Amino acid sequence: MSLSTTLPTFQSQLGEIAAAERRDGWLSACERNGRYWVPTQEFQAAFAEFLRRLSSGPILEVCAGRGELAEAISAAGVQVVATDANPPAGSRVIRASAEEALSRHRPAVVLGCFVPFDSGVDELVMTFPSVHHYVVLGARIGGLFGSAALWNDPAWTSEPLRHVSRWMLTRHDVWLGASRQKILQHGEAWRFRRNTESH
Repeated sequence: MSLSTTLPTFQSQLGEIAAAERRDGWLSACERNGRYWVPTQEFQAAFAEFLRRLSSGPILEVCAGRGELAEAISAAGVQVVATDANPPAGSRVIRASAEEALSRHRPAVVLGCFVPFDSGVDELVMTFPSVHHYVVLGARIGGLFGSAALWNDPAWTSEPLRHVSRWMLTRHDVWLGASRQKILQHGEAWRFRRNTESH
């Protein structure tokens, strides 16, 4: 059975969020499970399709945690190499700092899902010469998304991936208590592209 058939649908996951909010809260449930982002079938399909168009080669994920994103996207036929400086025991994630992973794989495309904004990883990725695309998943909290490095480098152009963001569910989403489990979504997907004239 492929992962795509075992992932929950977006609608069923909204029901899980609503149920968690009725107990001790969705954020608490995510914190207990070490979860920042929640995979769904719709997200997997939209994100894999985008990445397929972006690159035919392997894609590097930095700060991959337990590798849920790489697993979901790889199951959809896009090769992702998941790395983390301190992956959980038993995961398939390769133990490597972002700097080590970049040097070893020399990727053109890098993924970052909830990269700690103060870790310096965004700067490492955006200054590494082989990287042409940095695709970032995160949440906008208090009006801010990610580190300042994502937005302050004139050698890079940013583009929101709205067709992916619409299917993102994160620990920061809020159930509004409305019928049909409406939620306030905070998750966003962005592509940062190195300007060709900066090479």
